[in-house]
Amino acid sequence: MEIKHQLFESMLHEKGMTKRAFSQYAKIPYYTVAGWKKSGKVPPYVMVLLTSMPTSKTVNAQQLIDIGVPRAVFWNNDLKKSIPNDIFIVSTLRRSYNDVIISKFITFFGEETVLAALIKHKNKLSDPFIHSVIEQMHTSLASA
Repeated sequence: MEIKHQLFESMLHEKGMTKRAFSQYAKIPYYTVAGWKKSGKVPPYVMVLLTSMPTSKTVNAQQLIDIGVPRAVFWNNDLKKSIPNDIFIVSTLRRSYNDVIISKFITFFGEETVLAALIKHKNKLSDPFIHSVIEQMHTSLASA
């Protein structure tokens, strides 16, 4: 089964993801992902990975307040305004993160969605910050 590169590009666009972010998520070397454009084809397993990836949805601060996240951590004063999950996760973690917040985010969004948000916005975050959040995620999961 041959998958056209244009379909892959269009699905990446729908998910709001770059080729580099996808390569990091799928653990496929970037030069391999970039090479698919030249060949015009994408391996079928890649489409399975891409379709099973979390999709960016929206959330508002009130939804998280309702599950016990303190209002003080939110950067957005409009509690009803819908924000894409990835932006909400990264912006809130940049403002305030600890084991309680990370635990609530994992419960609400799921570990994959939190990790996907960090990977998608890696160019806007420092490596020590990302490693710190991931370390706290593992600590939070281990204690659960």
